[in-house]
Amino acid sequence: MKIAIIDLLFSWPPHGGADVDVYYIARALYGLGHEPHVFVPGEPEGWERGKVNPEALPFPASLLDFSDTGLTARAATARFREAVDHFNPEVVFLTQGYFLKTPLIYTLQDYPILSRCYAHETACHKDILRFKNGAPCALAYATDPDTCRRCAASHLAAEIRRESPNAWTREYLAAEAWSSGYHRRFLEAMRMLRGIIITTDHMREQVEGLCSTIHVIPHGVDTERFTPRPSRQPMKKPVLFCPGRMVDPAKGFSVLMEAASRLAGEGYDFELRATLPEGHPGPPWLRALGDLDYDSMPEAYREADMCVIPSVWEEPFGIVALEAMATGIPVCATRTGGLQDIVTPETGLLFNRGDAADLARCLKHLLDHPEQRMALGTAGRKRTSEHFDWKHIARSHYLPLLAGL
Repeated sequence: MKIAIIDLLFSWPPHGGADVDVYYIARALYGLGHEPHVFVPGEPEGWERGKVNPEALPFPASLLDFSDTGLTARAATARFREAVDHFNPEVVFLTQGYFLKTPLIYTLQDYPILSRCYAHETACHKDILRFKNGAPCALAYATDPDTCRRCAASHLAAEIRRESPNAWTREYLAAEAWSSGYHRRFLEAMRMLRGIIITTDHMREQVEGLCSTIHVIPHGVDTERFTPRPSRQPMKKPVLFCPGRMVDPAKGFSVLMEAASRLAGEGYDFELRATLPEGHPGPPWLRALGDLDYDSMPEAYREADMCVIPSVWEEPFGIVALEAMATGIPVCATRTGGLQDIVTPETGLLFNRGDAADLARCLKHLLDHPEQRMALGTAGRKRTSEHFDWKHIARSHYLPLLAGL
């Protein structure tokens, strides 16, 4: 089957989990005999889109040049329509993208279209987090457009005034998402879709009512790349690893710092490694690793005894949990969003959102019981190999989906 995959942000090496998802699914489908073709916009400004060499990818891809016009709604719809028509696919997947998905759905409505949601982009207009004043927001753009429009205008005001705003804001302006008419166009576009794909049932609330067909397809992990360290013995000094955008308050690093400080105060000897800017101030037991590239991540997990994910937002999935489990280390994560679907009692521990005391209790238990850490890590490796390997995700989820179109 010929499959057009339009991704407005794809880069490789990846900037995040969504890039990883697109890469591995396209590669798996290509290996299974399908004909995927990834279409990506090249944009001269910013770092967020199209930082990729199509010739270096293991599947067909095209980088569409927008250096002359910028990624406006008119240019996006015209050039993607031309590229897709030339490819003539049997189905179109819209993967990463924000507000420009709406005009793209309109212009490509002659094709069966499936839209992949990676975060809260259908529900929130200020950013993908749907997180406000230190807590998840219960409002949604579909049902509360005026409130969400005012919130976005306030939140994005400074970014709009910048000479080179971020990708989210550029799409917000290009699609005129600030206008009252965008709400109607958005709802109509969602109804045109053949289906919406989400990663866990915890995301269902934000898309229910937008489209009649919702598919739940989890992310996966490269179990040949993320592998346990050869020696399964615990480190002499336990290493706690906290990956992700730790400078973002929604990631909850302050909760982890409070919990770790409690443990240090009780005499526990450990090292906390976090992807914070190098030189980030902190106690002697904190090691700021800087930004780790994708090639560095497997070894970073292998050098750890456990992975801590202290998110305080509604984490849609949490691909880092899969990476840690595939590497054979236990996960200690917030009981929130998709994390509670990934981390089971056999593979790790869950703690209450924002509760440093509860997190400290979980960490203390893992530090006190190295044999259980090993058992949890072994079970995590088994779980990812059996249920979350990318080839398994493609065969068990995407092949039936494509067959049913």
